[in-house]
Amino acid sequence: MKSARTGSPETAKALAGLVLGGLLMAATLSGCPKSYPDCDDDKTCASHAEVCVANKCRQCRDDAQCTKLDACLSCQANECVKRPRCCKSALDCPNGKCWKDPANPSAPGTCGGMCQRDGDCPSGQRCANGSCVPDISCTDDAFCPEGQRCIDGRCAIVPCTPQPIYFDFNEYVIRLDQEQAVADNAACLKQRTSERFVAEGHCDERGSDEYNLALGQRRAATVVRQYQTLGADRAKLNVISYGEEKPVCGEARESCWSLNRRVETNPK
Repeated sequence: MKSARTGSPETAKALAGLVLGGLLMAATLSGCPKSYPDCDDDKTCASHAEVCVANKCRQCRDDAQCTKLDACLSCQANECVKRPRCCKSALDCPNGKCWKDPANPSAPGTCGGMCQRDGDCPSGQRCANGSCVPDISCTDDAFCPEGQRCIDGRCAIVPCTPQPIYFDFNEYVIRLDQEQAVADNAACLKQRTSERFVAEGHCDERGSDEYNLALGQRRAATVVRQYQTLGADRAKLNVISYGEEKPVCGEARESCWSLNRRVETNPK
């Protein structure tokens, strides 16, 4: 008679099958560790200094991973690339300077020219297209910025002075040949924004005092309305009429009368 501990061959096979099945199930439940560049989390990618993005190890997920390496790097398509013209010092800008925000000098700057404004250049030079050049910048006023004039080959700020606006006899409509003078005066008023002005209406001596006072008022009001249309601050403009009281000449002929029919714009 056989011993009960020995068992039959069929029993041994059944036990072996159970053990193998258990091992396969355990392997299935626990899973096999993924190999680079496949990943489930950042730990898998840490040895390569990368992060897990969509189950793949990539250089970056956002800018935070890139700026740790270099303040000028940003994350683009999961790769760290340098931002155009970004700089940390002048060494990054071989053809210019590294311009930084004075309020945050530790932050990266932007590569630019040797100057950004005239004040960055030595005396006698000005900034042109990022370079300091000799300040002989003009031959006439057309070469200068608005509000400046060409004086001795250089653009300089010169306080403007409004010019008289002249009128036809018994008229208060602005003449065509006076429209440019009105526009120039309006531009001047917009430069001298800290001042108040008064438009003074004048007439020649023909006509009654009352009529000329009213005509001078209409002339001054017409000019001020045009100043306002051209962008001058109406709140800083007043209107007054002197009629025939303040002539610039006293001859009884048209050449003199035409000079007296005017509006002057003067500081108040």
